Amino acid sequence: MSETSDQGPVDELLATAEVIVIVGPGGVGKTTTAAALGARAAIHHDRRVQVITIDPARRLAQALGVDELMEEEILVPTPSGRFWASMVNMSRSWDRLVERHAPTAEVRDDLLANPLYRSLTTRFVQSHDYIALDHLVDQSDDDRFDLVIIDTPPSVHALDVLDAPAKMEDFFGSRLLTWLTAPYRSRLSQIAAAPFLSIAERLLGGPFLADIADFFWLFSQLQKSFADRTRLVQERLFAPTTKYVVVQTPETGPAEQASILLAELQRRAHQPSLSVINRALPPAVAKLTPKDLGLVEDPELRRRVEDLRRRAQTAAHGPAGIPVVEVPDSPTALNSVIELARLVH
Repeated sequence: MSETSDQGPVDELLATAEVIVIVGPGGVGKTTTAAALGARAAIHHDRRVQVITIDPARRLAQALGVDELMEEEILVPTPSGRFWASMVNMSRSWDRLVERHAPTAEVRDDLLANPLYRSLTTRFVQSHDYIALDHLVDQSDDDRFDLVIIDTPPSVHALDVLDAPAKMEDFFGSRLLTWLTAPYRSRLSQIAAAPFLSIAERLLGGPFLADIADFFWLFSQLQKSFADRTRLVQERLFAPTTKYVVVQTPETGPAEQASILLAELQRRAHQPSLSVINRALPPAVAKLTPKDLGLVEDPELRRRVEDLRRRAQTAAHGPAGIPVVEVPDSPTALNSVIELARLVH
């Protein structure tokens, strides 16, 4: 049963959302935040929650009370017994995508048997980002769960995960794909692509180029079904029950990236529901006055403290209409789900 009185922004979000997408720069604690929100939703709101992670740290599995996270959902020991966690298996997820979208069993088997299939699919620039969202749609349609929280892949560009469906769709119509599959198309297509294929053959070698062309020709057969699925993924990203949480830290790099991310999310009509500042400054440091800082003799230390304090104050206010929650840096490791649930509140 959800709490209803004096709910803060975190509890209001956890009581109403069906999907929560955790975004932010790398190394800011997205995975831990996802787990903390999931634990709180299960324990304090009695919701059936699944948290999906991409690359969880070993210490997170220990805090959840499990040996390791697997692709199959694992029931996390909690008082409510309504909290599951899983990890996206990229290799197996690609196999399922091929099995779902291949127009025939022959295309499916040939693509899965292609010598370059495993290497190319797991190394696509947008592979991890798209697969994470595709997996999210499957899980959010599962009646066993009231709330699905996804920890997005580590990425230099935090918006890549939201751009992935459109970029994958664009790839199917790209000139590169047309050139690579020209040997399988009409005589006119082969003539038009001949200059490109000639250069590529000299650079890559004939047999290797043939393997690549064969792979992309088979992959292009998935286009129609894949396009329909991509539209479904994009619709889920814009659904009113899909909410976004931006995670950041006060350090210069993450704070600047998060500021850009918040603005871009709003520009793309993904209004963030919450901004979480991990490793927030201790209250005593955040409240230092210019007079206090003037007593610091080391000019470099004074400059760094002033910079951190200024950025922390800027992040704490956040963009208009977006609640901000600060999570202080814990001096000890998180050792239980109960501690996780208390982390973000």
